[in-house]
Amino acid sequence: MKKSRLFAPFLMLFAGAVTSIVMFKGNYDTTDLLIILLCVMVFFYLAGCLIQKKVLSFINQIREKEAAEAENEGEVIEKEVPATDENGMEA
Repeated sequence: MKKSRLFAPFLMLFAGAVTSIVMFKGNYDTTDLLIILLCVMVFFYLAGCLIQKKVLSFINQIREKEAAEAENEGEVIEKEVPATDENGMEA
């Protein structure tokens, strides 16, 4: 569970690294590079937080469903026995 909390920071850092490399190769001014890099990192951090929240909610739903199924497996479901007459035939 702890590793799933690192999704947003890793997404932000990866996007920042790609942006830095592309802009460095494109010979941007340092001021422009830093402003654009800041905007990209903030955007991808927020996007990562939203994605992370959705993924964690799906994981929690799956765990709750599995827990409910595990509880239901422990219960015994009784069947109705058909009524029989004195000859053992179903009525």
